Amino acid sequence: MTDPFEVLGLPVDADPATIRSRYLQLVREFPPDRAPERFGEIRHAYDELSDPLARLERQLFSVSAEDSIEALAGAVRRKLRQTRLTTARLLSLADLE
Repeated sequence: MTDPFEVLGLPVDADPATIRSRYLQLVREFPPDRAPERFGEIRHAYDELSDPLARLERQLFSVSAEDSIEALAGAVRRKLRQTRLTTARLLSLADLE
């Protein structure tokens, strides 16, 4: 699976406005009629990053060797403050139901 941040050329802590701006820039550079394959990659990456729940799932379940527990916990706390999740949805992310 390709990292959507890499596809868009963004750091992992990019905010939604930065993600959207970069997406629009890349769409102008790689329009679907001239570069359909590249456009598809860009669109898929943007769709994944523009969905707050998909971003949270990615952060919760995509752990690299460099990530510390403290950094992951801090990132999850920040995301949870930004995104309202129902208890059922949160439990479904952890497969605890």
